[in-house]
Amino acid sequence: MPDPTTLFGPTERTVTRSGERRTVRLRRPYDATPAEVWSACTEPERVTRWIGELTGDRILGGELRLRMTADETVVLRIEACDEPHRLQATWSTDSEPDSRIELTLEEQGAGTVLTLEHSLLSDEQAAGKGLGWEDFLNRLHELLAGRDPAAVSWDDAERHLGPAWQALA
Repeated sequence: MPDPTTLFGPTERTVTRSGERRTVRLRRPYDATPAEVWSACTEPERVTRWIGELTGDRILGGELRLRMTADETVVLRIEACDEPHRLQATWSTDSEPDSRIELTLEEQGAGTVLTLEHSLLSDEQAAGKGLGWEDFLNRLHELLAGRDPAAVSWDDAERHLGPAWQALA
């Protein structure tokens, strides 16, 4: 498979520090309207195709469960929602301290720029979360392009994107 750092479009990657915590930020354009990207990020039947099974109350203050793998389920508590532009939630797992995820969608011409920030992370988490999110955003790219997100290779992502995230963290 070609290098995923360029195959799925340009991605701006940053890791910022605030005291003991880190924020991973990815910014990427998509050839889809904000409403199309929002739907792919919030509609359970579409979310399942690129990140995992989503169940629960998709309302402000609601609690969602995102089953990403057989042994990893994340609980999301929706803190802010401005459809189709911004979604913010607490990210909770059994194995890590709570963190925060924020998704922002901006119209740009006929497309959308997606900004994803995962904050309140430790040093140890930053590189892994960045790599994982970029892999998922590659899968989102394929879904929005009408292709199979499952064809995206995690091994290729680790090989090509892992070093970039390690250098940033």
